[in-house]
Amino acid sequence: MPNSPQLRPAFMAFHVILGFALLWGAIHTLLHLGPTDLHARIVGIVEGIGAVAFLIPWTLRLGAILLLMSLVGAVLLHTLQGELRPDLLVYAAGVVLVMLHGSAHQQSLSTVSPL
Repeated sequence: MPNSPQLRPAFMAFHVILGFALLWGAIHTLLHLGPTDLHARIVGIVEGIGAVAFLIPWTLRLGAILLLMSLVGAVLLHTLQGELRPDLLVYAAGVVLVMLHGSAHQQSLSTVSPL
């Protein structure tokens, strides 16, 4: 992938949008399913904590792990119920992409100029 000036801001936007989309999903789960379903409350809380941690650069990897656990569990559960949810796979792929490349909010040591 070429290292263009637009790549870093695009990656930052992707990271933030993905994180907030997953946080919205967690809140939606809590509000619409969680009040009566203990399982949905637990999943929503784990997803919410994971999404917030995913958005913070120094806790990104912890958040990504929590989100991936939740997403893999959701894919398995929905598959067992006969529901195809490719959107969950897209979310998981995005989380893996951001986790592997780290936070674009922090400059890498190779790009920091000496004082």
